[in-house]
Amino acid sequence: MRTDRPRMVGTEITRKCNLACPHCGNAATRKALNELGTREWFDVIDHLVDLGAEWMGWTGGEPLLRDDLEEIIRYAHARGITRTGITTNGILVTETRARSLQAAGVSVMQISIDGSTAERNREIRRATIEDFGAIMNGIRACRAIGLRVDLAMLLSRTTLPDAVPFLQLADRESVKQVRFCGFVPAGRGKGNAVMDRMMFNGSLGELKAFTEQAVCLEEPVAMFDPAVGPTPPAYEFHDCLAGVEMLYISCVGDVYPCTSLIDRRFKVGNLRERTLASIWNDPKMTEIARFPREQIHGYCRECEQFSVCRGACRGVTYSHTGDLYASFPVCLKRVATKAGQQSMSMPQ
Repeated sequence: MRTDRPRMVGTEITRKCNLACPHCGNAATRKALNELGTREWFDVIDHLVDLGAEWMGWTGGEPLLRDDLEEIIRYAHARGITRTGITTNGILVTETRARSLQAAGVSVMQISIDGSTAERNREIRRATIEDFGAIMNGIRACRAIGLRVDLAMLLSRTTLPDAVPFLQLADRESVKQVRFCGFVPAGRGKGNAVMDRMMFNGSLGELKAFTEQAVCLEEPVAMFDPAVGPTPPAYEFHDCLAGVEMLYISCVGDVYPCTSLIDRRFKVGNLRERTLASIWNDPKMTEIARFPREQIHGYCRECEQFSVCRGACRGVTYSHTGDLYASFPVCLKRVATKAGQQSMSMPQ
């Protein structure tokens, strides 16, 4: 039996969503699937607590479409999981709902927008002008009641020109932290038309120039997820925690080692068929964390940064290439900053 524990747990509470973003990695739908019910989630939480879970992140789909969301979060809080975050598109975040979620135990709300204006957000997410207004009101509602709110934005070839205005928007709204998510060709994002718009296709100079300046900001703090890869100036990458300190549970009970490994190839088991303890102790759970990175081929193995980068995220690499042994495909260390790149007007 293992002695480590899944301190961090990602949960897809529903795949139902009120948007249909073309790049959605979960391929969220307008209809609910055969999703885990309230009592099933209570049982999951009990087993997670037994295994030592400390933090749970609730996502979707759009989690606020679950009528029992507060009930489930309240149960988790009562069982000792006191660190709880929600990832939402923000459209349904009214002050009343924000207060309800805060009372249930939510400590942070991450609101995902893919544009600094209604038109830019519509272009990426197919959200309306009214939706954008509701999102902005939701951000302000969270701040008004003292509920921490972070913003998240997809970084892609199409959205990168709006990244600095997005940081400026966050600054105006007194948001302290922004998470930039790299595009991953998964779910609906596997479509050729979507990939043509989103992929940098080797032209990464502008992205590198942006990250070089964004990582230096004191406020809002700019965070980059594993799909962006190691960022300048250190190009370090964290130790892989997949299946070692974290796991991910889908709305139908499928369990994966990490949110970057949501693919049939990495599914370890289903909670309706096996106990969570047996899934956690399955050797497949730690397969990627224990991956023999010395066998990675290509330019990564020749890079002087390999000892601290270690080839970056294997899940993201697999999504792009279908090869766990391939070099990381969105490496910023390999590209030169675009010649003549001017300093960006970052928030002060």
